[in-house]
Order: sequence, then C-alpha cells, then structure tokens
Amino acid sequence: MIANSSLKKIEPTLTKLKILTLDCQATGANPEKGHLLEIGWLPTRAAAVDNPVLTGLQACLVRLPSDAAIPQAVQRITGISDNSISDGISSENVWGRLVETATQIIVGSPAAACPTVIHFARFEKPFLRTLHKQNNPAAPFPFHIICTHEIAVRLLPDLPRRGIRALSGYFGHSMPEFKRSADHVIATAFIWKKMVELLSTTCGISTLSQLVDWLAATKPPGRSKRSFPMNLGIHQRLPDKPGVYRMLRAKKGDPLYIGKAKSLKQRVNSYFQQKAPHAEHTLEMLTQARELDFTLTGSALEAAILESDEIKRRSPPYNIALRRRQRGLAFCSKDLCRHSAVVARDTPVGPLPAGRLIKAVSAFGLWFEDGMQLRTDKDMDIAGAVLTLPPGFIPETDCMREGFKMFREKCGSRLGQQSALRLLTALGAQLWRERLEAAALAEMVAEKENDNEDLDTEEESGKEHIWTPAAVARTIEKMVRHSAHLIRRARWFCLLSESSLAWSAADDRDNFKTLVIFKNGSVLARDDMKTQKKAPIPPGYTKSFRERQKNINLTTYDRLRVLTTELRRLLSEDRDIELRLGPKVTLNRREVMGALQWV
Repeated sequence: MIANSSLKKIEPTLTKLKILTLDCQATGANPEKGHLLEIGWLPTRAAAVDNPVLTGLQACLVRLPSDAAIPQAVQRITGISDNSISDGISSENVWGRLVETATQIIVGSPAAACPTVIHFARFEKPFLRTLHKQNNPAAPFPFHIICTHEIAVRLLPDLPRRGIRALSGYFGHSMPEFKRSADHVIATAFIWKKMVELLSTTCGISTLSQLVDWLAATKPPGRSKRSFPMNLGIHQRLPDKPGVYRMLRAKKGDPLYIGKAKSLKQRVNSYFQQKAPHAEHTLEMLTQARELDFTLTGSALEAAILESDEIKRRSPPYNIALRRRQRGLAFCSKDLCRHSAVVARDTPVGPLPAGRLIKAVSAFGLWFEDGMQLRTDKDMDIAGAVLTLPPGFIPETDCMREGFKMFREKCGSRLGQQSALRLLTALGAQLWRERLEAAALAEMVAEKENDNEDLDTEEESGKEHIWTPAAVARTIEKMVRHSAHLIRRARWFCLLSESSLAWSAADDRDNFKTLVIFKNGSVLARDDMKTQKKAPIPPGYTKSFRERQKNINLTTYDRLRVLTTELRRLLSEDRDIELRLGPKVTLNRREVMGALQWV
C-alpha cells in the first residue's frame, strides 16, 4: 500500500503519471523456500499504452544458487529450463538495473519513490523486499507498489476471474501460453491503462493520492453473482441441435475455445449457470469471451470430428487436451529396430505416437536382436529406453538385470520361436486380455478414452522411485501391453479410414438411421436412410494397407481417435450399429463392441 506522506498536492494525473510495470517469476511463492527466476519491467505512462510501447522493456533471467533446480511444474508453465537459466545474471546485478530505472522515473517528480504497478503484488512484493534487504537494506524501499488486482476486485467484483490472463483478455489483450515476465509486464501496462480509465469514469479518481485514499477507504466486496462479458442473448438463441461452437474474444477473432455438443443450446448455456462447478481455466476463458459463433452438423459424431479438425487448425489457447504438448506420428520397421516419421517399405508398422514410446519399441527390437540379455553398458542403455524412463530414474544395474530376467521368464516358450514384432503383439495381447479380465468392460472403456497414449511425460514415467526387480518387470510389461495396444489401434484406424457407418436414429430408431461415409479418414458424405437398407460399400475399400497408412497424418489420426470414441458413445446409448469395411466385411453392434475392447 502506498503511503500518503510521500505524495505532494501537486501531482500529475494517473493518465500522465510515469510508472514502472513489473513482474516476477519464481521457483516458489515464498522467497524463503523458492528463488527468483525471472524479473521484467517497463517504464511507461497509461496514456502511452495503446499497444504497449516496448521501449525500455527489460526482462532478465536470474541465476539460481548452485544447489537449486527449477521444478518440473514451473518449467512447464514458464518454458524456462535448467539449461536456459545458466545464462542468467546475478540477483545483485538485476537489482542494480531495476533501481536505476526506478530512479530515472522519479527524477523531477514530487514522489519519493517510484510508482510501481504490479498485477497481484502479493506474490512479487516479498521477492522485491528480499532483494532490497540483500542489496541495499540501509536505503528506503524504492517502490510505491500499486496492485491492479486490488483495484479490479473493487471495480469489477462480478467477473468470474481477475487473474492477469483473464483480465487482460477481458480488456482485449491476448497473452502467450507460457508465463514469462516480459509478456506479463506488457499485459500489466495494458490493464493499468484500462483501470485508469475506469477509475476516472466510475469513481472520479484521477490522481495517485486519490487512488491511495480510495483503496484505503473501500473494502473488497464479498462474493457476488458472476457476471459474464458475453451478452445473454447471444447464447440463449442457440438451436437445440448438434454442432460445434467457438468462444471468441471479439467478432471474427481467433477462438479462445472450440467445443462440440449434441445440443448447442444446452451445452453452451451450461457455462453461464451461476453455480456451475467450472474448472479454473474455464472461468478464465469465460471472463474473456464476448462473442460466439457455431456450425450445425448432422450428428454429434460429425460435430466431434469437426471439433478435432478445427482445434488442430486454429490451436485455441483453452483447448488443453489436444494442445498439451508437441505431438507427432512414427512408423516402425518389422524387426522393430528402426523408426521413421514417414511410412516406407521398410517401416510397415504404424502409425504410432512419436515420443518416448516409439523409442521404447525400437529398443525392444534391439534387445530382442541381442538375445534379450544385459551384458554391456550399451545393453543397459537399451534397457533404460525399454522402460520408457528418463536417465535420472534408471534402476540400479543388478535390479535392472533381475527385473529383465523375470520378464524373460514370463515370455517362456515364445522366446526364439517368434520375431520381435510377433513376440510384442502376442505377449501384449495376453497382457491386455488379463487386464480386461481384471476389470469390468465399462470401466475399461472409460479408462481407455483417457489413456495417455504416448507415455511421454516424466511424471508418469518416473513416479516409481523405489525400484525392485518385480517393479522393473511390471514396467516392461506395461510398455509391451501399451505398445501392442497402439499397434492394434493403428490397424483399426487404417480399416476405419475407408468405411461406411450407419447407426439408429435417437428419435426414431425403428424406421431411420444415420449414414456417414469416410474416405481417407474424412467425412465424404452423410445421409438419413431407412433402417432396412444396408450401409453402402465404402468407395475406398480397395486401397491397400500401405496406401491407407500414407494417408494418415496427425490430423487424420486424431480424427479417427474421435470417431472411435464416438462409436463407444453410440454403443453406450444402445444404438444399433453397422460398420461396413468392404463388400464382404460388415460388423454389427456386437462385433464392433468386441473390436473396441482391443483398440
């Protein structure tokens, strides 16, 4: 809070006031336990912030103590790694630069300290106090801190969220995905400009001393009804039909979020219910969304496919699931020893998700080729890749050898009688069957829909810190089971990419059904047809397996995943299903259900 004693009667308006916008990123919220990671600042005026002027913008990575590391969670949200922080400068150097900028701002000003605007200053202030204590404790603290979050709580109490990303988006300023100080500083400058305008028009506040008095005299209001920026009429007039909707910050702007719905009216209106238990990122998105557009589709299945395609094409910031990391596809050789980003004559297995899993499959092939032994350091490196583990989680050598021996014993008579591919798929099928038998089918369906298909996260891979030989054997089995599952899924996707699908209508199951024909994994045509008619032969049924593989890119792969999920949904709704793959291959409801157990 700013002290009145440092302010004179004659002072510039908030619009013309020279300020410093500032942001910090740290390894923790408490300077006693965490460390400053990055700090950025920008000298500016509210009047100069249309598109914030970058002149004078500084952002510095701060060198960490030798025994400190950046937590994985912080690396994910900031994009700052342990390697990149090695280029950081000392906290003493950072403090010197920051104080020099603050001093320049107040030259010729009646203020004794630099007006410093921070969004949610409760985080930054302890780190600034710590830096001051470490570097110049005898001098007065050089900043008058103004918190735009405190102002927003009082001026905009009904907004669902008032975090920096939500509030800047509410005012029309978008932010990148990673939390970096430079971007936050610019966003804070933009928020400050809007706050100054609101303070003037709604409260008659035009100077810093008036703002200080107002903050001291007003208490934050209690919890109130949510008020959304989007006009009620926009979402209340939606049709009760299936389709895809797009939450927009402005008309014809890039979408914040793209969703699908069996009923656009019901789904979209559910966002704006006062007591709806939305996730934090959903409320943040709704704080920014002012416009909405939609596309009607013939069915919920077509809506799901269109949603997947549009998310790929437009990358909305709040579609987290399909954007959680960089993804790709890979194809493997028949002996499993090699993999490639494109299908070729010598890489017929796939497509499989690229990442640590495909490397594990290749390592499994090399291990098989070497007689499934662990003799040399190279063998141990291969074994680590089979376990899908980052280097820091590799078990001790003896534990590793014993665990791999236990796995070989599980293989039994299969060793030496089959190729690496046959061994992996046959043993994987056995392990998958055991898994199916251990749980109810309905539970398995739900689990598979949320399965992490590439096992390419350190948290997932490395969560078993205490290794035993049995744990090593189980981890190999998990890799084999999952790899075989994805190989079967790849085959299924190739079949599904050229098919005709018909299912009974929701409102007239006895007389009508919906038909969708797929070509190269895309919807070629759709129609409503009489129940007594059979689904037509798909036009692409003559394509070879290799041709179908070549046509599957990441967009197609995800589209076929969505289609498979929608098949499960239709089965759960007790719809009659007819899936035609060729002139002599037609799967009924029972056969489709049986196939989906394995993919």
